[in-house]
Amino acid sequence: MIKNKLFLVLSIFFIITTVTYAFELLITPSYSYTLNSTGDTNTQQSLDYTGGRISFLIPTEDGEEISYGPYLGFFYNYNLLDSLESVEDVGISLGLNMKYTTNIIGNLEFLVTAFGGVHTEDYFKTFKTEILINGGISYNNLSLAVGYETRYYEEESLTVNYLPISLGVSFKF
Repeated sequence: MIKNKLFLVLSIFFIITTVTYAFELLITPSYSYTLNSTGDTNTQQSLDYTGGRISFLIPTEDGEEISYGPYLGFFYNYNLLDSLESVEDVGISLGLNMKYTTNIIGNLEFLVTAFGGVHTEDYFKTFKTEILINGGISYNNLSLAVGYETRYYEEESLTVNYLPISLGVSFKF
């Protein structure tokens, strides 16, 4: 209970201070298709999920091609492993987002995003690693990207690899 309140207070402080200095708000809803899952306690299963991430990005001093900042994500698993008793339907992810864009033609840009952080399915009792890299195109403030994501579940000796498809919208302020 105290952990949850402390996390809530820290999250609010983190978001407020980040928004104060952020120059871009990036929202990326996505659907992640299970490529494969390996581990001691499971057979090949579908662990597809849908969700989204909200990032507050700050451009680097070198230029606006590269920006970085924290992200907060929410996701919903369609099919959960029965053997994982601590897994809930809705999970949360936190971490760092790096975004690279370069102009192709006019307002059309090549886009690469990388998310690295942790995810939790048990309301912040345990944290597990997630790594996601997307590549795609963006036009004005809209983007479409496809990538590769890996999530680790250390206690269950489970690794799940995903193919995420993301639509995004960014607001610069």
